[in-house]
Amino acid sequence: MAMGGAALALLEAAGCCRRCLLVFMGDRTDALYEDIPKVNEAIEACVKKLDGHSDEVQDSIQHSKISETVAVQECLDDTGKTVSDEEPVRMETHDSRNCSKKPKFEACVACIGVLQWGCSKEAIKRLSDAIKDGGHDADGFSLSLSLPVSVSLRVHRLWSLLLKACPQFPVQGREDHIGTLKDIWKNVIGPQVESATGKTFIHGIYHDFVLNVVCSYVNDLEDCKIMDELCRTMFATRQKQHKKHANNVYSKQAIDTAFKKLSDSDLLKVCPEPPSTPSEVITFATIQCQQAPMYMAGRYNKYSRDLPQTPWFVEGERKMGSSVQELICDILNQTVHAEDMKFSSSGREDVDVRCLGNGRPFVVEFINPQRTKLSKEELASLQLAINNATKLIRVRDMQIVEKKDLKNLKEGEEEKTKAYCALCIASKGYDCSALEALSTMPQVVIQQKTPLRVLHRRPLATRPRTILSIRAQPVDQHFFKLHLTTQAGTYIKEFVHGDLGRTVPNLGEILGCKVDIIALDVENVALDWPPKCGD
Repeated sequence: MAMGGAALALLEAAGCCRRCLLVFMGDRTDALYEDIPKVNEAIEACVKKLDGHSDEVQDSIQHSKISETVAVQECLDDTGKTVSDEEPVRMETHDSRNCSKKPKFEACVACIGVLQWGCSKEAIKRLSDAIKDGGHDADGFSLSLSLPVSVSLRVHRLWSLLLKACPQFPVQGREDHIGTLKDIWKNVIGPQVESATGKTFIHGIYHDFVLNVVCSYVNDLEDCKIMDELCRTMFATRQKQHKKHANNVYSKQAIDTAFKKLSDSDLLKVCPEPPSTPSEVITFATIQCQQAPMYMAGRYNKYSRDLPQTPWFVEGERKMGSSVQELICDILNQTVHAEDMKFSSSGREDVDVRCLGNGRPFVVEFINPQRTKLSKEELASLQLAINNATKLIRVRDMQIVEKKDLKNLKEGEEEKTKAYCALCIASKGYDCSALEALSTMPQVVIQQKTPLRVLHRRPLATRPRTILSIRAQPVDQHFFKLHLTTQAGTYIKEFVHGDLGRTVPNLGEILGCKVDIIALDVENVALDWPPKCGD
């Protein structure tokens, strides 16, 4: 028998489904795989091409007609119900190796039903329902498929047997066989899910909205135990490393690494026969809708001296009843319906510091949001809802931004300037002339060790910071207001009282008296972002 016919006979005898036969035979044309009769025609064409149109191909084609009849025509099971050609099909004979009972349907020995049940009407309905129930507003979707490790193992074993029987068989598709299998599944399933959901199926890479499908196989672990014999040392070591490889001894990466070290002849010494017929088909263990993150930016003012920027916990115990983050995000998420949110801002003020002026720029990242298409009117309505719900904060310039715009926030945190007003006290009085002289001082570079109050969350270091301008306004003989413009990242409280000598020079040293701070306000964050919305 010529090469094409021999290869087909071997794969059919092993128990490959029609779609997997075509993958092995080398035709990767996506349009063929949805229609089983076209698959069969393509298989015949592949055999003829491999055999060079020899007379012997007729024997192999005639041989394949028997299984074609079973795979293509609708069959009756024991209950009299019909089974479509999309589903695993009952065969007249059954290989019971390593199976405790006869399965209801014959699952493909290679894909374990991914291209059978995985392409059935039942599977399509489950995927379509997941998208509909998710409630996401994306117009299109792409598919992501994760397969049991045993699929890779089974495919590798079949390739080894095929190349032993047909040494000249083309191997171009072997390296990416699993990737091809996934692409075929996506391109068979995708248009049908598109029809059921009304969302456009996007071929190829598309991250805005992905339906992630994770498949499982009940005997995956049993299949993979053959690796203990093939690579004794490697997998014995992984078995012993319980913490590192808990429930993941036979990972896809580990098996792929092992196969790179194994020759086909090494594999065939341990596995001289095709893989056993699966007792069950794969199932969809999880189906998850994942919409790309959405980013919403704005600026906030904080008017309370008893409000942290983010939820404040000390040793597991909550301090303060709310936070800027919660006052903003809780209302936004009533409309966006995200799984989670991340709040970021251009720096942060202490719980007892107000943020005035034009406010502090912030961004909320919404993880897996259901709604991403919000009109300007809806954004304005959300902004109004936040401002009406509390007197503690106020937001402005609310808008949707791109991920790339977040660099502006980091730039503002590290590179921009900030203006402050501090109410200070000199308990023993101060020299008015020294106070007046502050406004004539050139820029001052100070050295700040990490303040004692933040050492628990920031590493110990000495950081140079620049006081760009400074002026003071007397209130009485003990109190005065201090107006500062500084480099971002300057600790103002520590500059005023010195932090036990950890900030030098400090205001007390400059004035020649002991000074402390009573209250502090942020008056301006010099970051012209996000753009103003005219509200």
